Amino acid sequence: MRAITHIEALQELARLNKKFAMYVSFDSALSYTDIFNAAPYLNADNMTQLVCDGSGFLLFESKEEMSRYYKMTVGDDGPTELNSYNGECRVYALTCGPKGILQKENT
Repeated sequence: MRAITHIEALQELARLNKKFAMYVSFDSALSYTDIFNAAPYLNADNMTQLVCDGSGFLLFESKEEMSRYYKMTVGDDGPTELNSYNGECRVYALTCGPKGILQKENT
């Protein structure tokens, strides 16, 4: 048996797919309005399960695309250059490159 953390899973997912990736996590008990304001991309129809689970992984075609989503994500650092939301919800984000090397964390 081998136990893997969400960080190791993020690194492996990025490496195997040769893609930029981001792990997001938040308190799914908060209102959907707050969650969607803290991370507007979670409001898409195909994100329903991720929103219900309170965490998940996103894969991107480019570093620029990943960076844009990261900058839309309001974490413990507060509002970002692409998202002025300053309410109750905070969304943790951790990014990773296609070789499995961790990059940015918003806390």
